[in-house]
Amino acid sequence: MRLPLISSLLGLALLAGPALAVDFTPQENGSIDFDMPSGNMCCSLTSDDEGGSLLQCTRVEPKYWIVQMSQSGKIDLYKNPGEVPGCGYGKASGNVLEYGETWKRDGYSCTSATNGIRCFANGNGFRLSRAGIKYYD
Repeated sequence: MRLPLISSLLGLALLAGPALAVDFTPQENGSIDFDMPSGNMCCSLTSDDEGGSLLQCTRVEPKYWIVQMSQSGKIDLYKNPGEVPGCGYGKASGNVLEYGETWKRDGYSCTSATNGIRCFANGNGFRLSRAGIKYYD
């Protein structure tokens, strides 16, 4: 009987499959906001000054940082920007990108994991976490 073995292998393949894709409805102003389950990080997709879009991810702890990424993949890091963060200060306060889920829109792709959020655009990307930031190109 090979059927139980095939069923077991199929089940493992489904568990190891690609991350679940989610989408969030834009707000009235056109922005899309989502939080990490921890409430320590959140991201917003907004319009930029040139008619495109801009992804901004905020980390609250251990130090307040903002990472901005354009559709071209240009990434800017702002440490201690002096603004009040939009995240829920330890409690998710809106759309939640659950661990293992991936969100895609306007050429951006972000995946939530317990070790941070990883976002890409145009072949460049970053992972933002409590430990810091890591860049990918």
